[in-house]
Amino acid sequence: MMQEQSAHDIELMAVGGDAQGEGGPASAGGPSPAAEEALSVTRLAPFTNQVDWKPLACGVDSLDVGLEVAWDETWPQRSKWLDDAKERAAGSPGIPSPCGRFLILPSGKPPNYRWHLQWPDFHLFIGRSQSPRSNTPNVYASINSQALWMSSAAAAVPAVVQEIIRLGGSLHRVKLSRCDLSADFLIPGEVPLQLLLDCRVPRQVKHSHNMTGDNLETFYQGAKNSPIQLRIYDKALEIAHGGTKYWFYDIWKVAPGADVWRVEFQLRRQYLKQSGVNTVPDLMARAGGMWQYLTKDWFSLRLNDDSNTSRRTIHPGWVSVQACADKFGPELAVVRDRSQQLASAEWYVNHCAGCLVGFGARQRLADFESAAAALVAKMRGRFTVDDYRQQYTVKSIQLGHSASPETVAESEFPEEMDFER
Repeated sequence: MMQEQSAHDIELMAVGGDAQGEGGPASAGGPSPAAEEALSVTRLAPFTNQVDWKPLACGVDSLDVGLEVAWDETWPQRSKWLDDAKERAAGSPGIPSPCGRFLILPSGKPPNYRWHLQWPDFHLFIGRSQSPRSNTPNVYASINSQALWMSSAAAAVPAVVQEIIRLGGSLHRVKLSRCDLSADFLIPGEVPLQLLLDCRVPRQVKHSHNMTGDNLETFYQGAKNSPIQLRIYDKALEIAHGGTKYWFYDIWKVAPGADVWRVEFQLRRQYLKQSGVNTVPDLMARAGGMWQYLTKDWFSLRLNDDSNTSRRTIHPGWVSVQACADKFGPELAVVRDRSQQLASAEWYVNHCAGCLVGFGARQRLADFESAAAALVAKMRGRFTVDDYRQQYTVKSIQLGHSASPETVAESEFPEEMDFER
């Protein structure tokens, strides 16, 4: 009995309670408030043992910028060409430009940007205005995740500017509109939803989550359009579903299928401006400081071991998250070799192999070579040479790869419009 009481005392003392409770051990009417809190701590024990959040990489995963651009005297003709190309692209995922360097898409970005162009590394949205008005950007660029991880944020914006110049524009100013700071961790098993719900500080902020069965996919803290939103999600699961970002495994240096989770803060213009981050050099210089604020003051995971949240122990996994602040400066300057990326074509190989078996069974072709040859013959009937090349160009750019100029059917575009300089 004495041993049981001692264990009970220790459990209550862990949350700052009296060993006897307010009403003493003999009090009627249920457990004391301190005992109830102790039970909560006991329920958390399986989660707090999960301490090994091994950092794999950190960096900028998304970067949107507004650009003030003055277009040259041929703008009326160029804007008409864009309208014609946009109309041609209706009902398609996009059509290649005559040079094959970018796509013209049928959509825009209402209400300010009528045209949408896509390069392998970024999307460009262009407004109707020939020049910026009232210091308002008339061009908007969204830089792809792969370009940011492989070439660094510092190199990404100059690449956008170079293409704008090729199109006949001159740059006046660049303003950061949004960026996502992220850090990836190897976390065996999963991040339990209950851990995040019980340990998050502050608790009064809006939150939501997505589940698959009993497994957490994504946890959100903060509203979707707020200046700051936190996302904690299963990055490996996202890659498996999407089938296009297997190159992350080269960055992480872990085997495909490893339990990799991401902590990501989406930062919008309002917060960036308040933090003095208006340009990419500002971002490079202050990313570490922002991460420190975001993971210590704006949000944290803390054990329920004190009634005062500021004195609660930081969850061991979140200590690893906070420690990434020192890595953001060096990591943002890293330039990686794209030629060494893990081939993501394996997904298509597996998919085609499965389709081949089904095709062979329906065609009563038991021999592999016969089934493969018959399938290829039927696929040849689906494409003309030009059809395949154009679709190849579209898909290459969508996947972040450059397409050779000779792959494009230039006859589909007005020959008199030399869109690029």
